[in-house]
Amino acid sequence: MVKRLADLSADDLVAHPVWRYEGGVGRDAIVVPASKTTLSRSDDEIFLAGTDFELFDTTKHFGFCFPADDTGIAYLQPVIVTRSGPVSFWFDEAPSREKLEKQWRLLGKGEAEIFPATFRCRVLVDGRIVTGRITGVESADALPKAAAEEPRRVGIGTGEKRTSRRRPAEMAVEFTQDTLYGTGVTSDISRRGMFVRTTRTPGTGPIVRLTVHLPEGRKLFLTGKVVRSARTGPGFGLRLSDEWPNFEDLFPRRRK
Repeated sequence: MVKRLADLSADDLVAHPVWRYEGGVGRDAIVVPASKTTLSRSDDEIFLAGTDFELFDTTKHFGFCFPADDTGIAYLQPVIVTRSGPVSFWFDEAPSREKLEKQWRLLGKGEAEIFPATFRCRVLVDGRIVTGRITGVESADALPKAAAEEPRRVGIGTGEKRTSRRRPAEMAVEFTQDTLYGTGVTSDISRRGMFVRTTRTPGTGPIVRLTVHLPEGRKLFLTGKVVRSARTGPGFGLRLSDEWPNFEDLFPRRRK
């Protein structure tokens, strides 16, 4: 089951408490249910999980957050799910008063009845319960410049967010999609994805077949689907059909 993040419902979250972000931006952001029952800060992929909310007026609501990193709303990006649409507390750009009032109407509340709100994730992260307090809406515009530019602080629902914590690795790659043939260089690698810098970009539909040229003349054959095109330069993001074989050996974590 594949769903747009904007269409995720409370019933979906009850049936599948954990969903994996697959890629896409804005209303085209895609998630799929995951079989995980717990999460970890060391997960290489990005997951959201069912979350309970309590508003200042003590009313209860349900939604989700991205609980693996709870160092701020910019990472957690909590969202209340209503039958008429999502209610967000984190935005890439400062929302207009009209946009916020439209959100609050989905809850049937005024701001004084909403804030401060609290939330509690239903899925454990490294054995602990993730909780938080929301005192108001926040946006990247209000962050220091360096922090606002961090990729993981960009909202999935409104901007582009990487599907996993990627590791830099440059390798030559050849790819085909139907009659299209292209060459490029990998830049960011994750267990189930990569970014390929190239001037020829495949479409988002059919399977892409890749030949990755590993060190020492070795070759690795992979397949996947395009999940996004680059905004700032030529290339595309690819979601692999299966995990990279021997991922940790090929791309060891960098020591801090």
